[in-house]
Amino acid sequence: MKRCDVLWSSTLLTSALAVITLLVPGTVSAQPTASTAELIRAVVLAGKHVAQRWPLISDVTPELRALYEDTGAPLWSRDGKTTPAAALVVQQLALLDARGLSQADYDAFRLHALVTSTNLDAAASAELDVSLTVNTVRALRALRFGRVSAKAVHAELGFAREPYDVTAAIREMTTSTNPSLLFDAAEPPFLHYHLLKNAMARYRALAPDTTLVQVIVAGTLRPGGVDSGVPHLRRLLTALGDLPSSAARAGGTDSLTYDSTLVIGMKRFQLRQGFATDGIVGRATLARLRRPFAARVAQMALTLERWRWLPHALSDPPPIIVNVPAFRLHAFTTNSDRELDLISMDVVVGDAFNHRTPVFSGSLQYLVFSPYWDVPPSITRKEILPRARRDRGYLARGNYEVVSNNGSVLGTSASAVAAVAAGRARIRQKPGPTNSLGGVKFIFPNAYNVYLHDTPAQSVFSRVRRDASHGCIRVADPVRLATFLLRDQAGWDSTRIVAAMHQSKPEQVNLLRRVPVHIVYATTVAREDGVVIFYDDIYGHDKSLAALLAKGYPYVGGGR
Repeated sequence: MKRCDVLWSSTLLTSALAVITLLVPGTVSAQPTASTAELIRAVVLAGKHVAQRWPLISDVTPELRALYEDTGAPLWSRDGKTTPAAALVVQQLALLDARGLSQADYDAFRLHALVTSTNLDAAASAELDVSLTVNTVRALRALRFGRVSAKAVHAELGFAREPYDVTAAIREMTTSTNPSLLFDAAEPPFLHYHLLKNAMARYRALAPDTTLVQVIVAGTLRPGGVDSGVPHLRRLLTALGDLPSSAARAGGTDSLTYDSTLVIGMKRFQLRQGFATDGIVGRATLARLRRPFAARVAQMALTLERWRWLPHALSDPPPIIVNVPAFRLHAFTTNSDRELDLISMDVVVGDAFNHRTPVFSGSLQYLVFSPYWDVPPSITRKEILPRARRDRGYLARGNYEVVSNNGSVLGTSASAVAAVAAGRARIRQKPGPTNSLGGVKFIFPNAYNVYLHDTPAQSVFSRVRRDASHGCIRVADPVRLATFLLRDQAGWDSTRIVAAMHQSKPEQVNLLRRVPVHIVYATTVAREDGVVIFYDDIYGHDKSLAALLAKGYPYVGGGR
C-alpha cells in the first residue's frame, strides 16, 4: 500500500464520524472537532458528499485523490477565507446554462453562498473545497466530452478519446484570475457549436415572455385571410427573426390581414422547422409556433451535448458526416491553404417506424459502380417472395435473379423461388436503370449492412421529410460524392464515373485512404447567417438522451 493510502485510510477511521457531525445539518456529537484537511480526506475516501445535489462522487475520485494527495490541504480557502480564484470559478459555474449545461447540477447557488461567507469554520471550508472541486471537474469534463458517452446512447458511435488533463486545469484555476478561459478551452472548437450556443442565448432571452407563444388563430389561416390572432403572430415572427422589424412595421402592427409580407416570414419559419413551406398556418405549424422557448432551448442543449462527443481535431482525411434528422450529408476536405472545404447534399434515411438508420461510426473503404443489389433476407421474406409467388413474372420484370448458395445463377423459375424459400438461394437485382442501388454504392463495412448509395427513386428527394429507406442512406448527388472521394485517383473524373455507373457489370474501386464516416443525430443546426433550424426527433433519440441526462451524476459511461 502506498504511503498516502496508509495516511488516508488511518485518517478516515478517526474523522469519518466528524464528517457526519459537521457536514450533515442537525447532527449532534461529542466527538472532537476535525481539521479541514481531515474532513476533506474523509469525504474523498467515503466517495460521497451529502451536501451536494448529486452526492455520490465515485466518478471523480481519482481526480480528487490526485488533487488532495498526502495533505488534503484545501485548494479554495486559506485560514478560513475563500480565495479570489474560488469566487471566480463559482461565477463560471453559475454561467453554465449559457454553455448548454445546468448550473443547478453543479451546485452554483450553494457554492455562491459559501464563497461569500466572511469566515468559514473547518466544516464549511471542507464542504466548499470538496464541492467546488467535484463540480468543477464534472463541468470541465462535461464540456470536453459530454456528460454521458456517445456509446451510452448509441452503442456503435465511437470516437477516439483525446487526452485531457482535468487535474492540471483545476490546479491552474486555483490561482487563475480568468478561469473562463479554461472553461472555454474545454469546449469543442467548432464554429457551428458556438453558433448554436449564441442562438440558444437568444432563445433563452425570449423565454421569460411566455405571451410570445400564445398564438391563437381560428381554424386554418391562409394567405390573405383575416384573423384577430395575426398581430400576435406578427409579434412572434418578429421576435424569432423570421420577419424583419421594418417589414412588420410596414405591414401595420395592428393589421388583422395575413398579408404577403407576413406569409414570407411564415414560410421562413416553416423552413426552419423542416416543414413544407406553403405559408399556411395549419395544425402542425400552429403547434410549433406555440412551442415554449424553454423546450427549444432544451433541444439545443441536447445537440450541444452531442457536439461534445466529437474529437476536437478533425481526422486525416476529414470525415463524411450524415445528420439523420436533417436528411443531409456533409463531406470535408482541406484546400491548399489548409482551410476546410465542404460539400453537402440531401439524403434519404431509414423510415422511423420499421427501418431506422443506425447511429454509428465507420470507415469508407471502396465504391462499387453498377452494383448488384443483394436483397436482405428480411426484405426477401416480407416483400419479394410474396410478390414472386403471386406473380410469376415479377422477378424478371424487376431485373432480379436467384443465385444459389454456391454462387450459380438459377434464373427466376418457380423452382428457383422455392430454393429461396428453403434457404438454399438468395435473390439479387442486376445492374441497370431499375436497380435499387442506382449506379454506385459507397461501402463502409459494418454490422448493420448499411451503406450510402444512388437510387432511381429521385422523387423522394422532393419531400421535406425523407425517412423512406430500409435503413441504408440514399444520396442525392452520387456523381459529385464519387468525384469527391476519387479526386486523388488518376483517371477517375466525373465523365469516367458516369460511364462506370452505366455498365452491365459491377466494378469495385478501392480508396487510397479510408475515410471516416459518422452517422450522427442532431436536431438543431445554427448557420452562419443566424438562421436556426429545428428538426423533428424522428427516431426519439433526443427523448432517450434527455432521460439519461435526467438521472444525474455519476453518469454511466460518462466523464472519461
